Amino acid sequence: MAAAGSTISIVLWLTALSVPLGGLLADLTKRGEAIIVVGCIGFALLTVLLSRSGQVLPAVIAVGTICGLPAGAIMSLPARVLEPKTRAIGMGIFYTAFYAGSPVGSAIGGTLSTSLGSASAALDFGAVMLLVCPAILWVFHRVVAGQNPPAIPLM
Repeated sequence: MAAAGSTISIVLWLTALSVPLGGLLADLTKRGEAIIVVGCIGFALLTVLLSRSGQVLPAVIAVGTICGLPAGAIMSLPARVLEPKTRAIGMGIFYTAFYAGSPVGSAIGGTLSTSLGSASAALDFGAVMLLVCPAILWVFHRVVAGQNPPAIPLM
């Protein structure tokens, strides 16, 4: 049990470092969307690897290093599209959905693990959800583009 606790600590500390690093990279490169996509895909692949690898410690270190990179860029998305007068309520709705979705996703992963008889089912579910994130980002951009048409028609 002590080994599991130290493994979790490694992931948490590396994540705590990778979240601001990802935000810094997004700001410096102005490529926040690319960081979201690459980070989510990398996190998904490492999550699948984690459930299937005998080399747990290197996989955990890689997950901890990669998983926080897209967080800053993701959290900046609502502020980019909300006007100042609606930003407070919009961010409230965003965080309510975010924190309400967290236990729902955990419950689904736990149910899958129980019904399939393997803890890796929860990790696989999480990996699938991470791979859905770039598609959701694409939809987000289409919605935003529809709300803010260009001032000059582009034909």
